[in-house]
Amino acid sequence: MSALPPAPRPGRPNVPHPRWTGKPLRRLTAGELAEALEYLERHRPDDDVLGRALAGEFARRTAAEHHAFHFD
Repeated sequence: MSALPPAPRPGRPNVPHPRWTGKPLRRLTAGELAEALEYLERHRPDDDVLGRALAGEFARRTAAEHHAFHFD
């Protein structure tokens, strides 16, 4: 992920960027990952590479939380 916010798209109002924009993937919380996946699906559904990266990280985090919850 880039540290710079994406340029505004023509014809769209200048909407503030979500708080997770520009954060490294490893620093996103599980909630931010879920929000990013929803945002990506609404605004850039063809970005398969980013979608897979976000989904993979979200799956790893939720699996780790599930594992820690049941075996501690």
